[in-house]
Amino acid sequence: MTARTGGQALLIDLDGTILDIDQDRFVPAYILALAQRFTAYLKPEEFARCLLASTRVMIENNDASSTNEAVFYDDFCRRLGQPYAAIAPIVKQFYEQDFPKLRRWGKPYPGSGRVVETARARGLAVVLATQPVFPLTAIEQRLSWGGLSPADFDLITAAGNMHFCKPRAEYYLEISAKINTPPGRCLMAGNDVQEDLCAAAVGMKTFLVEGFVLDRGGPAPAINHRGSLQDLAALIEGSDLEL
Repeated sequence: MTARTGGQALLIDLDGTILDIDQDRFVPAYILALAQRFTAYLKPEEFARCLLASTRVMIENNDASSTNEAVFYDDFCRRLGQPYAAIAPIVKQFYEQDFPKLRRWGKPYPGSGRVVETARARGLAVVLATQPVFPLTAIEQRLSWGGLSPADFDLITAAGNMHFCKPRAEYYLEISAKINTPPGRCLMAGNDVQEDLCAAAVGMKTFLVEGFVLDRGGPAPAINHRGSLQDLAALIEGSDLEL
């Protein structure tokens, strides 16, 4: 796909925004399924601790020279005492064979397709601005659970192509640079008050997608718009969107 960059852009979150996913069931099922692949090295509960610890290191990383994926595996391999060459084939098999079975926890959100179609029809670059802690295949599979296609997006943020995670401002600035669109010409839409709407700190407009709002408390970032996915599509389609 030829990216539509340099004009205006819609950044939109995945889980809880355009994908209806039961995180309380999906996350434990994901960790357990992955742990089963590593029983030769660690017991499942020990594996879970290592996985979550390395994920936290990845999220907190602020080294622009290393991708999120590289940061994760540097830490994870050290904790397991195994080289990347031993771990990589196991992970690859997991995402090919086991991860697809987790789709029962995800389903489409009504209106998500219309949002993407409307943004593209208006000529906006469309970015799937999901937390980039998963490999691209896991994100593309979850997109399909939501009835969407990778071809719908000009950029999908993933562990292998990003150097920062939400809620760092650098995450949003990196997206802006990748699509060659100034932050002030971007609208970030998501359901997580702290992780999605913090895009306002770099000058992006924000839209709080209601339905499954996550709010951890504390000072709230600026919210320019809020409502359903249908409201978001109407905003993009209408004349009220100013970027």
